[in-house]
Amino acid sequence: MHRIETPNGDAWVAWDDQRDTDYAYGGSRMVPFGTPDEEAVSVLRRLAVGESKLKNTLINTAFEEGILDGFSDRFPQGFLQSRVGGGRCIIRPRDADIENILSDPLSPEFRRTIEPIFAGIGAFLNEMDGRIKLTPDFGRFAGLADLLLEHTPHVLGVRREVGGCGGKSSFSTTGVIAAFEELKPGPAGPVTLIGSDGAMGSDFFDYLKRSDLPDVAVADIAYAAGTTVRDGYPVLPSRPGTFTTECLGRGGSVVANTWGNELENADVDALRPGTLLLLAHNHSVPEGQAGLDLMRRVAGRDVLALPGQVLTLGGALTSRLEWFSRQARPGELFDKPLAHDVVRTVIRYWVRRCVDSAGADGTTPYEAMLSAA
Repeated sequence: MHRIETPNGDAWVAWDDQRDTDYAYGGSRMVPFGTPDEEAVSVLRRLAVGESKLKNTLINTAFEEGILDGFSDRFPQGFLQSRVGGGRCIIRPRDADIENILSDPLSPEFRRTIEPIFAGIGAFLNEMDGRIKLTPDFGRFAGLADLLLEHTPHVLGVRREVGGCGGKSSFSTTGVIAAFEELKPGPAGPVTLIGSDGAMGSDFFDYLKRSDLPDVAVADIAYAAGTTVRDGYPVLPSRPGTFTTECLGRGGSVVANTWGNELENADVDALRPGTLLLLAHNHSVPEGQAGLDLMRRVAGRDVLALPGQVLTLGGALTSRLEWFSRQARPGELFDKPLAHDVVRTVIRYWVRRCVDSAGADGTTPYEAMLSAA
């Protein structure tokens, strides 16, 4: 773990220093001004291990087991043999004014304010000589990666014109769609999309519109109070920090593209037996025993629930393909169709493996994922 102090804020970078990996990789997050050092470090450690390391381990395992061998003639040199560890960065603004600016990438002060922070992070990544690579995705736009690229080549998610994959949201959504298509109870059953107005949620909403499914309802805390219809689809009640019983109780498939932590604050008993619950956020299940107990309680309702890490590893997978493409094929546009095919293949594999590994002994798909990683 390394701390970077700059005039506009502090950044911490953590990575697992495994010498049998090509590099460590993870995203970035901003924590509020005033967050105590120990809390910032705790958040960093949880993200580096419970998200980045776990996802990259799942991807490594899929490579080792030959899941992508059918695409081998389309991959850049080194990609299929790569092994990546977990890494992560968090940024804490120096004061409240800087936090407000960094929360809005459209602010005229944004670039000037983020510049010294990115300069410090870039210098550290260069000093580490590629052992760590990051995506600065704490803002709302993928363009942040291009700002960090001005200081270091060890940034992923850059624009396609320079060989990057651009924003990773569409690739993550592809993974959630793959899981939904692999597991949905039936074509005529109800589908409930929670978080339908966010980046991934709106992509999934577009997919549902194209699918012309007969019984779709949506919910999002961003919708104005009293909204009953969105693009012709009924809107269900929503509340910050939890899932409403109206959303959980429809049965069929419930897809949650939300902030995370809502399930632990919801009435799990509202879930109907036979429901498919896709929790498309990395923080959808709490750590440790609390998470195990929650997922066992959900499974006890005869509900098939998949956690965020196995559903949303599309961003980490696509970023890895970007890096090796940029090295082997400089100047070429990133192959987005290939990336989507790869994400679908890997996530379908892991979804099926987690479900099939869950058994009568009470093992849940969540535990199967943890065991595999």
